[in-house]
This record gives sequence, C-alpha cells and structure tokens, in this order.
Amino acid sequence: MWISRLELTCFKGYQHQVFSFPEPTDERNIVLIGGMNGYGKTSILEALYLCLYGKDAIVHLARAGLKTDDKKGFPTFLERAFNGEAKRDGLDTMSVRIIINKTRTKAIDIGRKWYFRANGNWTNEEEAVVREVVRGIPGTPRVDGRNGFHLADLLDEIQFVPAHVAPFFFFDGEEVKKLADQSRLEQVKQGLEGLLGVVLLRSLAERLKSFEAAKRNEIESVDEGNLARLLETLTANQDQLNALKQDAEQSEAERLQLRAEQQSLVDRITSAGGGGSDIATVKDLVEEREQLRNQLKDSQRKLEGILSGRLPFHLLPKDLLDDFRTQLLAEIKLADWETEKRALEPRKAEFESAFMAQTSPTIDPALTDDQLFAIKGRLESAWASLFYPPPEDCAKDVVHDYLHDALRRKALDFMDTLSLGQREIHDLLNEQHALQQRVDELGRKVSRLEGIDRDGTLAALKKKLNDILSQMDALAERIRADNRKIDTLQAQIQSQSAEYNREKNELDKSSPVRATVERSDRVRRVIEEIIPALFPLKVSELATAMTKVYKQLAHKNQVDKITILDDGTTHIHGKTGKEITFDRSAGENQIFATALIAGLARVSGVKAPMVVD
Repeated sequence: MWISRLELTCFKGYQHQVFSFPEPTDERNIVLIGGMNGYGKTSILEALYLCLYGKDAIVHLARAGLKTDDKKGFPTFLERAFNGEAKRDGLDTMSVRIIINKTRTKAIDIGRKWYFRANGNWTNEEEAVVREVVRGIPGTPRVDGRNGFHLADLLDEIQFVPAHVAPFFFFDGEEVKKLADQSRLEQVKQGLEGLLGVVLLRSLAERLKSFEAAKRNEIESVDEGNLARLLETLTANQDQLNALKQDAEQSEAERLQLRAEQQSLVDRITSAGGGGSDIATVKDLVEEREQLRNQLKDSQRKLEGILSGRLPFHLLPKDLLDDFRTQLLAEIKLADWETEKRALEPRKAEFESAFMAQTSPTIDPALTDDQLFAIKGRLESAWASLFYPPPEDCAKDVVHDYLHDALRRKALDFMDTLSLGQREIHDLLNEQHALQQRVDELGRKVSRLEGIDRDGTLAALKKKLNDILSQMDALAERIRADNRKIDTLQAQIQSQSAEYNREKNELDKSSPVRATVERSDRVRRVIEEIIPALFPLKVSELATAMTKVYKQLAHKNQVDKITILDDGTTHIHGKTGKEITFDRSAGENQIFATALIAGLARVSGVKAPMVVD
C-alpha cells in the first residue's frame, strides 16, 4: 500500500501542485522531496493530516511534532493555510486530494475541500469525498458523514493509519530527537499510549467530564452545599497528592542522575590513583557500601510499614476486633441476602400473571371474586415467607454503611494479616544494627585508602564524591517522606471519595438527569482503571519488534534482545542474558527512540508508508 498521488489546490504556498509517487519495490522504497527552508516541505505533511483526518488533525499534528496554535484552533489554522494569491484573486475554495493504492489496480481517492468567504474567513463548511478506483475507473462518490459512511471507518477497514497512530507514521524528524531526550521509561509509555489509543480514551474521559459539568448545571440545587464542600476538600487532597507524586518522581530522577555522576567519579578516582591495588578497591568498597545502604533503607521501610500498618491494631482490645469481624461477616451475609431477594423480585409478577392466566384444568364452577382475592392473598403470603424474616446470621442493623460490599471483604482479608510477633520486630532491629555497623566500617576503610594525590586532584574528587553521596541520602529521605505522606493522603482520599460518592448518589437518584450523570461518571472511572491495564497487551510484541530494528541500526553487536515490563520499564540484554547498561549518549538514545517508533509502527499492524519531515 502506498500514496501514489498528492494534489494541492490553493493550499499554503501551492496554488496548484500535483505530486506523483511510484510504486515502492524492495530495492527502491524511499521517495525524497528536497527543498530550501520555507519552500513547502512541511506543508506536504500538514496537507496529508488535513485530508485524512479533517478537524481531528489539529490534535495529531501537535503529537507529530508540528507547530500548531491550540488556543486559536482549527479555523485559524485553515485560514492561515489558504493561499494568499487565491484570496486576492477572489477564489473561495481550498482542497487537498490523496490517492492511496492498495494494489496496482485498486486505489482509494480521497479529496477534502474547505470553503472561504471573500475576506478569507472559513465558512465552517468542509466536504470530504471518497471514491474507490478500480483499473483507473473511479466508482460512486461517497461523502464523509452522510448516509452512514465515515472516512475514519474506511481507513480502519483498509488498515491505513487510523488517526490515533498517525504520529508514528507521519511526523517531524526533530520529534525523534525530542523523544530521545526523555527517559526510556517515558519514551515507551508515550509510545504504548499512542499505539493502544489511550489518547482517544483520555479525550473521551475529558468530554464525559465536561458533559457531567454541563448536565449538573441543569439540575436544581438540592442541598448541594455539603457536596460542594466535600468535593473541594477531595480536590485539594488530590492536587496535593499529585504534587507529592510529582516531587517524588523528580527526586528519584535526580537521585538516578547523581548515581551516574557517582559512578563516573569512582572511575576517575581509580584512574587518579595510578592503578594501585589500594585505589582500585575504592570502587568496590563504595559500591558495597551503597548496596548496604539500600538494604538498610529497605529494612527501615519494613519497620515503618509495621509501625503504621499492623502494630496499631494490636493496641486495640481483642473483644473489639472480634466484634468488628463478626459485624462485618453479618453485614456481608445481609448484603448477599438482599441481592438474591432483588434478583428474584421481578419474577414474582411474572409468576402471578402466568398463574392467573392458566385455563387448564378447568375449575367448575368458576371461582368467585372473593375466592380469587383469597388466592392472590395466599400467593403474596407464600412469596413473602421465602424472604422474611432474614436468616439468623444476617446483620440486624448495618453499622458500617460507609463500606460497600467489596471493601467489607477487603477489610476482613486485611484483618487476617494482622498477626505480629515480637521476634519479627527484633529481627528487623538487629538487621538494621548489623547493616549500620557494616556501612560505618566500609566508610572507615574508604577513608584509609588515601592513595597518591600530589596535585590535590584526588582529594577534590573524593570530596565531590562525598557531597554526591550526601545529596543522594537526602533525596532518598525526601522520597521516603513523600511516600509516607502519599500513603496517608491516599487513605484520606479513599475515605473522602466514598463519602462524596455516597452523598452524590443520593442527590443523583432524585432525577433522571442525575442518573445520566452518574452513568457518565462510572464510565469515566472505568476508563481511568482500564488505561494502566492496557500496557501488558502489547509489551512483549513491541519488545520483539524493537529488538529487530535496534540490531539493524546499532553499530555494536553485543545486544541480544530488548525486554519491556508491564509498567514500561525497558531492559537491554546481551548474548549471555545479562542486562547491558549503556551510557545515555545522544547516539544510543536516538537509536533507541528510532527503534521504538519503528517497532510501534510494525506492531500496529498498519501497512502504510512513513512520511518524515
């Protein structure tokens, strides 16, 4: 499949221009369009987006690395694209036409037109006409958006670059460099989001959010003051949580950067010592000390988890915990009983109607009205006896109404993990003490290995190394503090969200509009839960495709395969199976970014050309 023709009429610097492209072959599959800066090369890429995707192009142009003005929007973009000579000559139409060949004899002809007023303003009229061409003969024209025909569906059908993956096929070459400057985790996440259509899901979530806000304005206020205060508190806590997460991520990035500087300094210290046996051990000692410090931090986190998680429950009376467990079990059984009762309730009316409609066997003489009334009464009593009174093990009163059924079960599971022995805490404390002693001992050894430093270079490097280690410790402590605050805030937000949703549900029940808003909110929450679960669907296939492209691009041949974890973390393995750590040089990063883009294009299953500006 290839683009065989591109025709521009009154578009930017082109009054009328036709580009014809030959069928690609194995040996000749690249078309190069050359030109000086400002002479219309980028206009070709923009025309491609506008013709294929219409109004949706403005979003994907930005993702592809092309400059757009999001504030002024699509109308301004079109008005600037309208050829100045055409405007002065009084013309009112701008068009772009693309012919996509599926085979030598079958093609799709797509033409899109925009209409303008005499002053050059867009009339908000746009028309996209599509024809199927067989052996050079065009078929019946179909207009996008009419009679059930949609161009986007056709592009999906012929597997030619749906809008959400277009930036992997049509993009500014500078975008590779920008992508390479990001961390590899961010590169893979950004690519997977585009491949899986996360951009579309997030757009849908934003539109649902706007829809909910608009619908809520139509609802008369029914004691919404308390709900507004709850939402304000919840929003403030969520903003604080996002800020803490961002700070923790930034601190982690800084710590990783300092770790790279630490490694570089250790190498320089080793070189400055002239290769002596004492100096050569500095690197090993520092690495061992860093590993022990990490183990010490892990041990501290375990102890903090015990103190903030399980230990507080051991301070409560056992009778209180047993009563809480018993009440939860009774409330769960009550909820199960009510669910069963509600599920069978619609069948009652069906049974009564079917019973009264029976004509066989014949009752002679016919029943009187009083007898029919008595039979109906007995049916009602018999049905009620199936459900009342509730079973003995059901709760008489619902005490913990702030918990829905899933949270009650989660609370019971958590209580099963509360066991805590004195020996467990002692073992953690002893482990911390032993690790701290070993860290101090290694510090003294490093201090004794002074080496030879005639001009003061080695001493300066050691001082800088110590400064970096201090900064790394401070950042690690800051990350732990942020994580503690994050855990506390997440618990508060969970409780506040439950209270807010309960109050909001009561408000929404009083109106069909509120019910619609509630359904929209549920869909939006499902979207937020679905997005992280999409990544594992494609990581293995993407890793295989990236490995193949990376081997073709890289000059080094020690790379055997690339693996990608479900969270987007990437590892490069050598022929022995061990992970290889490359310096983040510009060349290595650009090879990785290029392999990512090519791998994403291959995994998408789309058989279409790449257009790179």
